[in-house]
Formats: sequence, structure tokens, C-alpha cells
Amino acid sequence: MKTLRRALGRIAILALLFVVVSMVYSTWRGNIRWYFRVDGQVLINGQKTTGYLHANTDKTILLLTRTDGSWPETYLVSLGPTKTIIDCGEWHPLRFLPFPVAHSNPPCSAFAIDPAEVHDPPTAATATTGRNFIEFSTTSGKKVRAQW
Repeated sequence: MKTLRRALGRIAILALLFVVVSMVYSTWRGNIRWYFRVDGQVLINGQKTTGYLHANTDKTILLLTRTDGSWPETYLVSLGPTKTIIDCGEWHPLRFLPFPVAHSNPPCSAFAIDPAEVHDPPTAATATTGRNFIEFSTTSGKKVRAQW
């Protein structure tokens, strides 16, 4: 019995080592992008909320999660030359943990979102940006602002 536990322990350690090496290799090759929590705040109609922000390591994509309703709602904001805002539907990142996203299968893309899961979609034409903020309106008339 003792040798069985020892063998299972070694197999578990080897499996964990394989996962870690695979993640490091995929990150190095550019197949996985990491998103980290950004120190900033989310305001809804000028009122501070408990919302939170995540950004990729290149700071080209911002995930803005608002928590003013009964469910969290996340928007993917492209910070490139064209400011694109996509509602992520039911998906939202965990508040404090960094997380990896596969380049080929992002969790929040326009093709993967079911329109029935979208609660308050953004109005992209209303996006206003500055050096350290982005503000846009939603179809319910709320003004969402992220500043970092």
C-alpha cells in the first residue's frame, strides 16, 4: 500500500510538472496571454462601484467588470487605435487572480457570446478615451467609466 501511494504521488508530481512546463512554453511561444489585475476603479454614472479591471501584459486589452447589478458584467475593451468594446455575456474573470487565455480560443469574443446572455450591451459609438480612462454608455443609458 505504501509503494502504491508513493507511485501515485510521483505520478501526480510529474503531471503537475508537465502542466507547469507546458504553460511556460506556451507563454514563451505566444500561444497564451496572461491577464493581471489592474489597480483602478470602475464608476457607473459617476458613482464608484466595486467593479474591477484586468489587462493583458501588453496593456492592449482591458477587461472591465462592473458589479453594480445582481450579476457581474464584463466588457472586453480593445485599447488599440480603434476602441472596440464587446460584452462578454455571462463570463467574467475572478476578481483577484491572474489567468491565462489561449490565443486561439479567447473566453470573450464576439463569435462565442450568446446574445441571450448579454444583459446591458455597450454602445460603441459613445466611447471616450483619455490617457488613463475609457468611458462608454450602455443600451440602458448607464455611463460606465474605467480609470487606472
